[in-house]
Amino acid sequence: MAFLVSANGLRRYAWRYRRLFTWTRLANFGLGLVSLGASRMLGRPIVWAHPFMLMIEPSAYCNLRCPLCPSGNGTLTRRRGNLSLQDYQRLIDQTHRYIFMVMLWNQGEPYLNPAFNAMVRYAHEHRIFTFTSTNGHFVRNDAEAEAIVASGLDELIVSVDGVDQETYARYRVGGDLRRVFAGIRSVLGARARMNSRTPVVSLQFIVMRHNEAQLEAAAQAARELGVDKYLVKTAQVYSPAEAAAYLPAEPAYCRYEQTAGPQLRVKGQPTRGCNVLWYSSMIDWDGTVTACCFDKDAEFPLGNACAGVPFWRIWRGRAYNQLRQRVLTDRRQIPMCTNCSEGYRGMFTHVEELTG
Repeated sequence: MAFLVSANGLRRYAWRYRRLFTWTRLANFGLGLVSLGASRMLGRPIVWAHPFMLMIEPSAYCNLRCPLCPSGNGTLTRRRGNLSLQDYQRLIDQTHRYIFMVMLWNQGEPYLNPAFNAMVRYAHEHRIFTFTSTNGHFVRNDAEAEAIVASGLDELIVSVDGVDQETYARYRVGGDLRRVFAGIRSVLGARARMNSRTPVVSLQFIVMRHNEAQLEAAAQAARELGVDKYLVKTAQVYSPAEAAAYLPAEPAYCRYEQTAGPQLRVKGQPTRGCNVLWYSSMIDWDGTVTACCFDKDAEFPLGNACAGVPFWRIWRGRAYNQLRQRVLTDRRQIPMCTNCSEGYRGMFTHVEELTG
């Protein structure tokens, strides 16, 4: 989460979310760092801790057809569905003593799961930080906005990649910008009526070739809407053709190096190692456990957390450690690792806190 918080805001965030900190979680956090350091030093996977962060996919369905998203453009090959509330609750029951945060999104729109607010509430009741990212089309009235606030959601990112309908819809295909702006206002209004400090609302702008001229206009729109933060994010592409069509002209807003060949290369990417495999895990809607959200199609399944196998057995199991070993040896041999943001510090090139 640190990359979404300015340096000046870290102390304030620590105080605001002090409910997250327990001795067990802090000890697990420290043990995780020691495990990571020992693994790097010895060149083999050592896992003494539990993850202190989980990413869970509530839904693999989406209402939009974004051309760079496997869910939206139809290239996602795994089955689609919604995570059941019962499976989700079992996951939280197994992990809540150790995790600080659960990020509730992946390849679909979270609010397409009818149980989504109940999922947030369950994690909130277990003193876990809850965080989601949405395209903003499912806050259609004050009642839905109030339900989001009442769930206890800590942070809400709303993707708005254009300040006029034509620019916005070039990427958010099928989307309605006015509806998204109205939804943001509804959540902020509900938060004020309910005298709540959460969710913290961020407007996210993914920079692409067709919208990079609107960066300042988007910042102004964020200020006028009254959101808490304005985030500028770099785009992920999957081919040289997509790079030519979508990556911005300004290098500062591009996560890829300029190379003469066809291979896409993320700036600053290491040849060995990955911190994520020691502190976080990804669980798809059907319980499939993968290393992270860059395994879009679950090509490297590590187990199933909804099939009766304890999550900890998967986390410390043979498949997970074999992947860790491959990454420690040479991550370039793993296809999904060649296009991930590990080592790149500019995935969010700008984080502007608009409220205190």
